[in-house]
Amino acid sequence: MIEIVLSQVPVPKSNRYVRKKGGKVFKPPRVKNWEVRALWEISQQYKGEPLEGKLSMEVLLVLPNNRKRDIDNMLKSLWDILERAKVIKNDNQIYEIKTVKKVLKGQSKTIVRIKEYIDDH
Repeated sequence: MIEIVLSQVPVPKSNRYVRKKGGKVFKPPRVKNWEVRALWEISQQYKGEPLEGKLSMEVLLVLPNNRKRDIDNMLKSLWDILERAKVIKNDNQIYEIKTVKKVLKGQSKTIVRIKEYIDDH
């Protein structure tokens, strides 16, 4: 099993791109900042080759407050950054996902546990 801890929760994918007049798309600064930080944190924790085969993911999102958040968009951002960091080859390898949101006042982090998916059904 591989465990990766990020110091922040992912920026939801729906908020990652903004269109300006003329149709140009750009990433808001908070999105760029999250991506750069997440890539650096992952690089400090994972040095191996991209994982192959079917994967099972367990994600714990520690949120600082009870503000409404759309976790499926947060997970999309997380899968994208795991691909960019070369932890996984492609998010189509993910066959099983367990996601838990936990509110701890003033705290924010993401814990990802990745292991081989075993089809026992």
